[in-house]
Amino acid sequence: MRFGLALLLLSLSVGSTQAAALTPDVKQWTLENGLKVLFGADHKAPVVTVQVFYHVGGKDEPADKRGIAHMFEHMMFKGSRHVRPEEHARFIDAVGGNENAFTQDDLTGYYDTIPPEALDFTLQLEAERMRGLELTQKTIDSEREVVKEELRMRLENNPVMQAVDRVLHLAYTVHPYRQFPIGEKKMLDTVTVADCKAFYDLYYRPNNASVIVIGDTDEETVHKLVEAHFGKLPRGAEPPRNHLVEPPQTELREAKLNLPVQLPVMVGAYHIPGGADEDLFTLDVIQQILTAGESSRLYRRLVKDEQLAVAAGGIVFEHEDPGLFVTYAAYLPNKDAAKIRQVLDEETRKLVSSAVDAKELQKAKNQLAARAVYVRERVSDIASQMGEAAIISGSPLHVFTAPAKYDAVTPGDVMRVAKKYFNDHNYSVVTLIPQGGAR
Repeated sequence: MRFGLALLLLSLSVGSTQAAALTPDVKQWTLENGLKVLFGADHKAPVVTVQVFYHVGGKDEPADKRGIAHMFEHMMFKGSRHVRPEEHARFIDAVGGNENAFTQDDLTGYYDTIPPEALDFTLQLEAERMRGLELTQKTIDSEREVVKEELRMRLENNPVMQAVDRVLHLAYTVHPYRQFPIGEKKMLDTVTVADCKAFYDLYYRPNNASVIVIGDTDEETVHKLVEAHFGKLPRGAEPPRNHLVEPPQTELREAKLNLPVQLPVMVGAYHIPGGADEDLFTLDVIQQILTAGESSRLYRRLVKDEQLAVAAGGIVFEHEDPGLFVTYAAYLPNKDAAKIRQVLDEETRKLVSSAVDAKELQKAKNQLAARAVYVRERVSDIASQMGEAAIISGSPLHVFTAPAKYDAVTPGDVMRVAKKYFNDHNYSVVTLIPQGGAR
């Protein structure tokens, strides 16, 4: 039996609170230059993951340079003081590893998964590009076009994502979360070498980063290698965190979006608190009950029972600053959009007025416990969850302590939290309509 599956079965049989006791022994320390380091030994397989998280994402960009954080995700592979363009990836591939990067609203992450004997060299590579990146006009022009192509594919050619984008612009009036971190074409065209150097010097510093090493190695080795390669890097000024605070929403916001699509889609969003707020645990439980999978309340009623929609679900947009609880339904053009909206409203309101059945609540907790255990199956998943949690929730061990928090959620908590956030004055909704449609 695979180790991950064994853990899953264990978590479901003993309860999520006891499953939390399976938290690995994670060591944490900070270098003199401010770099945070986390290490966890995992000897199931001869593999190690090295991940570097920078506390900078879409929300930290200059207001007139949206997309520059995403450009850095690409430019970090384009050569540094002692490493030629694309050589970082080639070096990692050559030792049998894999590498990539990603940009979110709150962070940018880089990862390398490698055999243990390549750990020294991999840490050297990451330290090299943390402060040795070469920023040239040629590189910036090239990666600007790569990011613009991603924007075309992921947003401009994706009607559903355009509907979500419209919801973000409705729900947020001033906060930078109102735009996806993928960027904006007209702003990308204005990014200069000087802009990139200023951004790099402010955010790509050891005191704004975490290095996470999980896998088949030991603490002493990681201590020695991280200090050797990162310890000499200079600390920078503390980055500003003066994001505009989104004012409370005071009334329902609605919009329609006409695009050349076959199916209408309704996307709604409620404001929720930031990732460090305890209500997020209850909201995760609510998301499982209301929107997760074919047994969820929305799917059962909209798709199975009343056959109003062909798909229904939702997701919690959990951010460092206040995020969103998003629901959606896709339906045939001949269905009544008003009725679908009514069902979406009724199902969320039921959580306010009626206590959740104990069996349904336990099922949601079991699903969340299973999810928490699944992310421990691969060292790369463990590290990425820790890195994201450190920035979004303020605790890198959130992924390990969350099951006990979920297990403590009561029917009263569900009603209290639902009442707090699921109301019309806190709601924004966009209906994506086929061009020429009037519904």
